[in-house]
Amino acid sequence: MERRPAPDRVLRTAGGRLLLGWRLALFLVLTISAWGVLGSVLPRGPLTGSIALLLGALVAGLSLLALDGRPSGALGFYARPRAVAEAALGTVLGAGVALAVVAAIALSGGLRWTAQDGSATAWLLGSLGALAFLALPAAAEEAVFRGYAFQALTEAWGPGASLAASAILFGALHQSNPAVTALGTLNVMAAGAFLGIVYLRTGSLWWATGVHLGWNWAHGYLADVPLSGLELLDAPLYEGVMGGPDWLGGGGFGPEGSLIATAVVVGASVWSWRTKWLRPSEAAIGARPLALIAGRD
Repeated sequence: MERRPAPDRVLRTAGGRLLLGWRLALFLVLTISAWGVLGSVLPRGPLTGSIALLLGALVAGLSLLALDGRPSGALGFYARPRAVAEAALGTVLGAGVALAVVAAIALSGGLRWTAQDGSATAWLLGSLGALAFLALPAAAEEAVFRGYAFQALTEAWGPGASLAASAILFGALHQSNPAVTALGTLNVMAAGAFLGIVYLRTGSLWWATGVHLGWNWAHGYLADVPLSGLELLDAPLYEGVMGGPDWLGGGGFGPEGSLIATAVVVGASVWSWRTKWLRPSEAAIGARPLALIAGRD
């Protein structure tokens, strides 16, 4: 057998594919570079950073998929009619899990609401505006944390390694948030693993983005409580007030700082891993994703 040159062995597998480490490094470099360039040329606004990050992660992911000889839809954001339904169902799932956390905290005495001015019309319009405002950041974070790098790591090392790595990085992203606690960080990591499982079960970043959006929307607007320590939104008619010890109500970090959130998110993750309800669509399978764990039932 002919021995390959040393530089080639450092860069590529025997089959000619770029080694995983180089592909992950390229994803990082391309994402950050595109994010920086786009952030400097896009009009300034509250969502400029999210738009630039989303486009940067898409540029990086699609470029690397092209090197792998895979279609752009393999990333998980495939352009198919089914995508709308997947995003909507994901939003319902994410909101449902978030509201289960809120309800359990409220019933345990860690959350109450006080009345404030407003109208039903203002609340409804505000809810739609909140969905639109939160959609881009959710998509951007999913493209970064559950996009190409996560999928390539799963393909190479299996779901355990990729879920752990993405969860740790997701938790690290929130370390600078106001009122962050050790329990809050743990819960953010658990939420990252939950989102990774949703992707792996469906092969769809539409699903994962919907779950992420529903979680943020339900906490930040429907319950009107801090979202990872941030007061991003204000719903008319009522105001959420956290109470009790921080381990129960979450304190200034919001419900994500509560031990109740730990139990609910872990339960949702186990259910998502095992349920027959979460399956890849024909569009997801046809896109030839790098990683998929569907069919465990």
